[in-house]
Amino acid sequence: MNKCWGLFVAVVGLGALSGCTVNLPFDTRPSFETVTQARGLNANREGPVKVTWVPSSFPDRVDIEGASGFVGGGSRTRIPTGPGLSSRILETLDAAVGVNSSAPKILTLTIKNAETKFQYSAGIFNVTPAIDRASCDLDVDFATGSTHWSQTFHAEAKDPRVGGTSQTALVGQVWDDIALQVTRSAAAHMQQ
Repeated sequence: MNKCWGLFVAVVGLGALSGCTVNLPFDTRPSFETVTQARGLNANREGPVKVTWVPSSFPDRVDIEGASGFVGGGSRTRIPTGPGLSSRILETLDAAVGVNSSAPKILTLTIKNAETKFQYSAGIFNVTPAIDRASCDLDVDFATGSTHWSQTFHAEAKDPRVGGTSQTALVGQVWDDIALQVTRSAAAHMQQ
């Protein structure tokens, strides 16, 4: 009986340490406020542009990682970094400059690094995981015509309320911020 109990404890302990997969409801669309700010850049005379991604698989990239904090550090959370950033960047660029897949002007974004970090709310009574801290770093090489430049973008957000108010809103907020920063950079460099 002691051997069975020991085996049971070992299996349960191994399962607990291996982490579990967490699928959260991420949105891939920017907020209305973000699109409105992108429209306000008034860079329409620079477009439309055709956007290409290097690597071409970036818009489909899903990262599987644990939370950056103690809570959920062993989880395997699916973070759609590629869809979350690329769709927002395309939509904000379209609002500011115009995006058309048959445009003669091409804007190439070479993604050197894209990383989303997050922390879950701590607490015993949290039934569903809520993210109360999020950050994103994006390192990009841009090219359009003979103009080339590199830039690193950073955004972070924190929900001061205990328990968090949304499972994924903060990640969406930092992705919106990054998309707007990328759009501002592209519009400014294309106007030079």
